[in-house]
Amino acid sequence: MVKKSFIYVVVFLCTAALVFTDLILTEEASRRYPFIWTLTLIPSIIIINRYPKWRVIIGVGVFFSFVKYITVLAQNIHPGSIECKGLVLDSIINWSILLTVGYFIRKSHILLKKVEDLTITDTLTGIYNRRYFDMYMEKTIPFSKMSNSPLTFLMLDIDHFKKINDSYGHPCGDEALKHTSTIIKSCVRPSDAFVRLGGEEFGVVMPNTDVVEGLIIAERIRKAVEQSDYTYNNEQIHFTISIGLSSYNGEQVEQFIEKSDHALYQAKKNGRNQVVVNR
Repeated sequence: MVKKSFIYVVVFLCTAALVFTDLILTEEASRRYPFIWTLTLIPSIIIINRYPKWRVIIGVGVFFSFVKYITVLAQNIHPGSIECKGLVLDSIINWSILLTVGYFIRKSHILLKKVEDLTITDTLTGIYNRRYFDMYMEKTIPFSKMSNSPLTFLMLDIDHFKKINDSYGHPCGDEALKHTSTIIKSCVRPSDAFVRLGGEEFGVVMPNTDVVEGLIIAERIRKAVEQSDYTYNNEQIHFTISIGLSSYNGEQVEQFIEKSDHALYQAKKNGRNQVVVNR
């Protein structure tokens, strides 16, 4: 809603200002200052920079060109062949500038998006990393407090992961991490934040989710990993995960995470391959 409002306000104000300026000019002045409509490039570039999409680039170009010709016709000006050629040439120049600037703005935004994705994505598994997790929690915790909505956090760890690395090698361990992350991702919801916290440890932040619902999802994940088939170099390797679950009760972020960490430690202490809840 804010994005649409921004476009409408910029387009309306700039269009109104240019049309008003052009209308109060005399015919002689309009011919003397044909560059007045080149100022449409300013709002066009502002909008394109905010929304670097081709439909926006072409859309603002078409809109301002349409307004320009309608304004000229509304003044009952009958330009000669020279004026017509100048009008068309001016439009071609404006469009050339607009498309060129739009191309480079769009390209820079795509590259910037790729860089941003790399900084918050785990390169091995393709899921979000610890940096994204910290940023997400900074926003989610205040929202949970303000809306008084439940928030649940799962901390997951592959059982005896060191044995997998020692017995089959680190490449096997890497594939096991990918395998596990794929299974967990298929079990969580689009609204949940699934991250790799580091090593063989994963985390799932579940907004608007109480302990009961969180426990159901945690058990679903645990069973899915336990029952999955993981084969490396034609050898089937069986492994499980332990999960610590906690619910947010107004504590600091570090304490909230620590609650799940303690629950995870207890799950491993109790024999692994289970879910422990720390309310």
